[in-house]
Amino acid sequence: MSFAQVHRENYRRQAKSYGIDAEFVSQMVDGFYTKVRNDAELGPIFDAVIQDQWEPHLVKMKQFWRAIALKTGEYEGRPMPAHLKLKNVTKTHFARWLQLFDENLDEVAPTPEAKAFFQDRARNIARSLMMGMFYDPDEELGISS
Repeated sequence: MSFAQVHRENYRRQAKSYGIDAEFVSQMVDGFYTKVRNDAELGPIFDAVIQDQWEPHLVKMKQFWRAIALKTGEYEGRPMPAHLKLKNVTKTHFARWLQLFDENLDEVAPTPEAKAFFQDRARNIARSLMMGMFYDPDEELGISS
């Protein structure tokens, strides 16, 4: 067995010990996007982009989170280009996204470890997307264009 295979198996074993499995990921994604769709702030943004393609979006998000949590290797998307197209999204939307994500985890996470696992990853994803969408090195350096 290769090092990568051993690492993947150890990672999956740890996730399982936290109560994380494919069924939980599915429940988590469904619950979270129900909250997003019902949210006065985020719902219209998501609906404008996803329109009537919610089922394919949920399938993709479940693949994404299973790939992260269970190292399934099944997600092949590119989140950054998709998010760069969202011109109505602001930095404050990410805080609301994380708030809903946390609320959902409070309701569905099987263990405190599972909750912390997903919170950590969600925050890293939010940071990465925010850097890609909003970072301006000139602003950081105090240079006006």
